[in-house]
This record gives sequence, C-alpha cells and structure tokens, in this order.
Amino acid sequence: MRLSHATVLIGLSATFFVQRAAAQDLVLTLPVAGRVLDADKKMEGCKVTIYKGNEVVGEQTTDRSGRFGMELGLQDEFAIVFSKEGYLSKRVLVDTRGNLPKDLVDIAPIDMAMTMLPASKYEGADTDELDFPFAIIRYDRDAKAFVQDHEYTADMMRTNGALLLMSGRANKH
Repeated sequence: MRLSHATVLIGLSATFFVQRAAAQDLVLTLPVAGRVLDADKKMEGCKVTIYKGNEVVGEQTTDRSGRFGMELGLQDEFAIVFSKEGYLSKRVLVDTRGNLPKDLVDIAPIDMAMTMLPASKYEGADTDELDFPFAIIRYDRDAKAFVQDHEYTADMMRTNGALLLMSGRANKH
C-alpha cells in the first residue's frame, strides 16, 4: 500500500504489553511505536515530542529506520508532535482517559506510520488549520482497543488536500 502525504495509519498488533509493578499490582500502559516517513523513505532525525497538557513528558529522535517508541500512561490525554526542519509539524492526540473496562488486563499496542509534509509544498497557503491533530486515538469499548477516529482523520486529509490545491493555485500567479 502506498502512503499519501497526509496519511496516518494506526494499526493494531497481535502482541500485548503488560508491565507488572509488583507481584499483585498490575500497571497498564499504552505502547505506541511506529515509523516516520518522507513519502516512501524512512526519515531519520525527526523529533518526536510527547506532551501531557502543556508539559513535555518525553522526547526522542527517530533512528536510521525512522523508528520511534513510547509507553503512555492511562487516564490522561497526550499530544505526540512530530517535527523536522523543512517539514510541517504534525500532531496526534491520544486520549487514554476513556471509560476503560474494570477487568482490563492487557492493551493492544498502537503501530503508527507518520508521513511528514514538506513545507515547500504549502507556499502561498495558510497552514494554520494543520496545527490541529492529524489523528485522534481513543479507547473503543466495542473494539476493546485504542483506535483512530477515521472520520476525523478523513476530514484532516481533505483539509490538507485543499491547502495543497490552494498552494498550487497561488504559485501559478
């Protein structure tokens, strides 16, 4: 499958992650891992910043393969911001505050592929609307997993497409 510049893919892996803090206590986290791309190329050196509210709670840089990974606590809201010079920053909102089942003992990890957008393609277009998250992830009780809000992402992809069109028109004059 070929990724477009605005695509954020969120998939579920068949593995589960459980961390035992003590013999009887079970502490669950939401594992998030993935790869950052520039079109089909792996993007090394992309900064991945994790915010809880306005506070930075984690930061890393993608490796040679464009890979990153983190674990997010439950009952919080996080913003993951991907940034690199020459590209528009992209955000993903991960809301772990959902109405989680009381008997939850494992959580399927989120596997993310983030395609960065070269800033040069947006010359002449107001990109303020792209400051909103490209994807929102929440717990879905029916799926029994954290999943992407596909309607929201589709709206952001349409917005991105409209801005690219505006940029193309602005650069023709």
